[in-house]
Amino acid sequence: MPHRLLMPVLVLVGLLAGPSLATAANIYQVTGNDGDKTVTYEVTFGGGKLFDQMTAFDPETKKFVYLQWKRTDEKPAPVMKVWDHRMGETILLYKFPDAKNPLPVIPSVDAMKVCPLTGDKNFKAKLHIIAD
Repeated sequence: MPHRLLMPVLVLVGLLAGPSLATAANIYQVTGNDGDKTVTYEVTFGGGKLFDQMTAFDPETKKFVYLQWKRTDEKPAPVMKVWDHRMGETILLYKFPDAKNPLPVIPSVDAMKVCPLTGDKNFKAKLHIIAD
């Protein structure tokens, strides 16, 4: 099947399957600019049928990191809370396996306002794959 037909087929399968795919992971292709340089990468939000997942960005390694757990297990608890003086909100921090320090969760691609790799506020994110 040609690649350009794959996404409409996945969307149709999602509509026909109903809530069973509500737990599917969404993998986005993100493109941001850093001056004359264009950077493209993938980032995943959500888990699958058997597991759930949180996403964060580790500024030390400049990589997205993931915290997964079985859906039958309890959701991981935050290891710290930080009060943000600019927003007046408490930010929960979680320990991600591939990060040295606790990090805040990025709940969705829509919540990401700046490309963490380039600083581009006008980055583009395109749903690339729906996986379970």
